[in-house]
Order: sequence, then structure tokens, then C-alpha cells
Amino acid sequence: MKAIISTMLSTMFLLRPSSVRGLSTFASCSSSRYLLRTAPTQLSRTYDVYTTGTSAAITKTNGGVLMSMSSSPSSSSETRKKKTPKKKMGVQRIDKVLADRGVGTRSQTFEIAKGKRITMASHPDAPHEERTRIKGPKEKVPPDAALFLDGNLLPSAAPLLLVYHKPKFVLSVMEDDKKYKDQERKHLGQVLSARYKRCGMHPVGRLDYDTTGLILFSLEGKLTQRLLHPKRGVEKEYVATVQGKADEEKLKQMLSDGVETTDGTFSAQLLEVTPSDGPASAPADDEMLWDEESSTEDRAQMDYSGEHSDVRLIVTEGKYRMVRRILANCGHPVVELRRERHGKVTLGDLAVGEFRDLKDEELEWAESLLK
Repeated sequence: MKAIISTMLSTMFLLRPSSVRGLSTFASCSSSRYLLRTAPTQLSRTYDVYTTGTSAAITKTNGGVLMSMSSSPSSSSETRKKKTPKKKMGVQRIDKVLADRGVGTRSQTFEIAKGKRITMASHPDAPHEERTRIKGPKEKVPPDAALFLDGNLLPSAAPLLLVYHKPKFVLSVMEDDKKYKDQERKHLGQVLSARYKRCGMHPVGRLDYDTTGLILFSLEGKLTQRLLHPKRGVEKEYVATVQGKADEEKLKQMLSDGVETTDGTFSAQLLEVTPSDGPASAPADDEMLWDEESSTEDRAQMDYSGEHSDVRLIVTEGKYRMVRRILANCGHPVVELRRERHGKVTLGDLAVGEFRDLKDEELEWAESLLK
């Protein structure tokens, strides 16, 4: 840049050659402004140089414009823009596609593809003569292609999200802590199929050990983060069976104003309060089934006798046992809790312990979170 400006100045009839020869300093003031100063032995002059891409404009410090001209782009590696190659969309390496379908680990699917054991067709019912043999692990194919391993049709790609109705007393983890290995506590890793686990599907957040209802399994870490981050404000709807006869207007105001807990103040949107026949099931008899964190004050307050109310509410955060704590601090400890909605995905009539795929409108919403 210094050489370019010096050349520009030396060719200007408005500037004396002596001023150019006396160029002694070239200091950057910002990303787009430079100062040129003549040597102390010469008549001191200062010019502002403004650069925008491949053009430069030089003005006196008093604001008078001396010149405006274009220069050829610098060959410097600092100014040369590197072209980013466009990614070929819609296809992926065959070893990745196989791994995403739960065929095996990435290294295992690499070896399978390397052995040329995979063929591809336009549809699952295509005869052998219409199938194309994949030449190696680097070959790219559509993720939804009909693929065959040793002539046998492979399962389709894993879904973006799976919906599961979690039963009571199931841990929301893929494997239990080693210190509880002798207790044989149930966890989500026991209910998800091996194929989906090999694909990397994982639970989106957690439900308390004693909470039932909707929990999602995700294939994409990015989607999981967007479903859970408080800044996204994704709604989660619960129905809580609480102790006592709850006053709807009073409880609505308390939840709207925010309820103070040991982890901070949290608010919720109350939808309705209805009379309840009480909890559908009793608490766990075996105290050893509970982890240490679950032995909290809200659990000690549970009373399964007397009058109860069903409280339907919406929260957008997922702090540990938050719904239970804010309702307990409002004077209505929770004896039973069920999640019925996460964003636009609803539990509906899905039976306890069962899975289902997303409906079309639910899938469209989930995909919109990735845009």
C-alpha cells in the first residue's frame, strides 16, 4: 500500500516531487485511513488517505480534495480475497450416510464402503440390474437414497426428532451413574433402539425422575441447543397436580410476577386451574431409587391425601425441578407432573412408554429452527 500511494503522489502535478521524496512515515490510523507526512526537512504537509477496496482518495487535512483515482488491486496476501469453494448441497459421503442410519460407527461404515458392499437405487423396490454399486467411502450420495448392503435393503435415515412418552421413575439419561449400578434404575438408554443410539440420537433436556410426559430425542446437536436455550423462548407446557384448592386469579398473578427460588426468580404463564381427583400413582417405595439431588424440600412437602387441583402452565426455561419449586413456593406443592408440549410438538394420545415420529407440521416447525 505504501508503494502504491508513493507512486500515486509522484505522478501528481499538484504535488511537488520533493514532497514525495520526503515521505518518511506511513502510519495506519484505522482500517481505512492513513496519514502521510513529509520529512521534517521539507515543508510539513499531512494528507488523509481513504481507501475503499481498489480505490483511494487523498485529501489535505484542511478538507480540500487533491485527487481521486483508482489503483489496481494489491498483490499482497493480506488484501487478496480467497474464494471459498461452494459446497455441493444435497449429497453426503456414503460412510457418513451409513453411520447416520445406524449401520455402524464411522470407521466401520468406512470399511463397508471400501469393500464395495453398498449398492444404490432410485427406489427400494428396484431390481438388481437397476442398482448402482458404490465404489468407495468418499463417494457422495443423497441422504435419502435407497441403499442396499450385500443386496439387503438398509433402513431409512433416522428422523430429525422422535417423540417419547416417558413413564414415571425413568431417568432422563442414556446410562446411569456408575455409583448406582447395583440399583438397576431404569433410564432412557434402555428404551431407545440400538440403531438410533448408533446414529447419535439423544434426549433433548431432561424430565425429573418422577415426572412423566413428552420428551424429545434429537439427531442434531444444533437443533437440541435451539430447543433448550432460554433466549429462543421455546414453550414447554405442563399439567401439575398440586395440593389444595388453587385460586386461579391469585396463582396467575403470582406466576406472572415471578416466583423467587434458590436459583433465581422465574415466571410462568398460567392457562387454567381445574379440580383434581388427586395423583394417579403413589411415590416410589424404594428410597434408593432416588438420586441425592431429588431429595429436595418439594418432595418432602408432598401430601397425597386431601384436596388437589390440576394446574396447566407454560414455561420457557428448564431449570432443575423448576415447575415443582415455583408452585411449592406459591403454596401448592406438586404431587404429580406431566409435560404435554414442547414447542409445537404435543404429547396427544401417545401411550406411556411409546414412540412416534413427528407430524408434518411438527417437522416443518423443527426444520425452521435450523434456518
